[in-house]
Amino acid sequence: MTVELGNHRGAQVLVAQGKESPCFLQLFQGGLVIHKGSREDSAANTGGWRLFCVRGEEAEEGSLVEVDCRCSSLRSRASLVLLDGQKGALFLWHGCKSHVRAREVGQKTAERLTQTCPPELGLSSNSSVKIEEVEEGSEPAEFWSALGQQDRKAYDCMLKDPGKYNFTPRLFHLSASSGVFEGEEKLSPGRVTGSVMALPFLQENLYSVPQPALFLLDNRMEVYLWQGLQPDDTECTGSAKIRWDIERKCAMETALQYCKEKNRKRPPQAYLILAGAEPLTFTNIFPYWERDPKIKLQGEAVRNKVTLVKEALSRLNQTQYTVEELLAKPLPEGVDPLRLEIYLSDQDFQSVLEMKRDEFNSLPNWKQINLKKSKGLF
Repeated sequence: MTVELGNHRGAQVLVAQGKESPCFLQLFQGGLVIHKGSREDSAANTGGWRLFCVRGEEAEEGSLVEVDCRCSSLRSRASLVLLDGQKGALFLWHGCKSHVRAREVGQKTAERLTQTCPPELGLSSNSSVKIEEVEEGSEPAEFWSALGQQDRKAYDCMLKDPGKYNFTPRLFHLSASSGVFEGEEKLSPGRVTGSVMALPFLQENLYSVPQPALFLLDNRMEVYLWQGLQPDDTECTGSAKIRWDIERKCAMETALQYCKEKNRKRPPQAYLILAGAEPLTFTNIFPYWERDPKIKLQGEAVRNKVTLVKEALSRLNQTQYTVEELLAKPLPEGVDPLRLEIYLSDQDFQSVLEMKRDEFNSLPNWKQINLKKSKGLF
């Protein structure tokens, strides 16, 4: 959004947090710091350890985004700054798979902190801050003490991963809102052509669009199909559920075909991820991630389960169910609630509706509906 202020005063441009353009970031020359919480919270929180994720692809465009000061905020493909302004201590931590450019940006942002000494971080012009660069796997005891405890299982630690992470993840929004099912690639506003961007996307890229939404995230070795927040059955009409199931089916077929096109001999696995139940391997592709306690999941089994897209698609394509399964709530995935009778075997159909399928189909629509209602199938 651009607002014209007059011939002599130029234009006022609205910049949204997380969507800063390179020209905006260059105004700070690596000195932009985004604090967690409100301005009042930040003003009061000038003591103790604070953790910041390094963002940006060029040293002049670097910025620091405050994250929770705990192990789960670490990322093996990123650099982070751990600072205690009162002690004058600063750890510049580099993940074992962090790219050279990310390290350079981290060094620039850390140096800018020592030069500007922002008071909101507990620093002053008299502060003497020592930068200590730390490699993942060689952290001193003070580093872990600042984060609460040493727990590499709290994040997707890649120390034992032999892979070369010299690629940029890709994100596609899959939707049929235009009337045609299509995928639109999402690009980072700070992208640099030919450069490796380890963590180019934010959690809000997924959650800020109208829900339920579908996104395909290509992380080279694996492909994720993220399924957004779906309304409860009580809030969702039959026709809306049918459209959603059709859209999900298209997305799953697209994900599997995408994997085949990536590598026909050894296509990567495609995993279905549910909103609120994202595993570490998925959330750690983003620079920071916050769990939403308002998202209700059906037990811990759902939270910890990783489903292959091909298995989920097979369930959606199932064409026959028992009477008990069709009378249960909620209905099986992919079942049209307005046409439950089509999922019955010929034997069950005749047993429940007391007539053969062709006889039923010859009835007027209103008679079919009344008959299904009397049997609990509508």
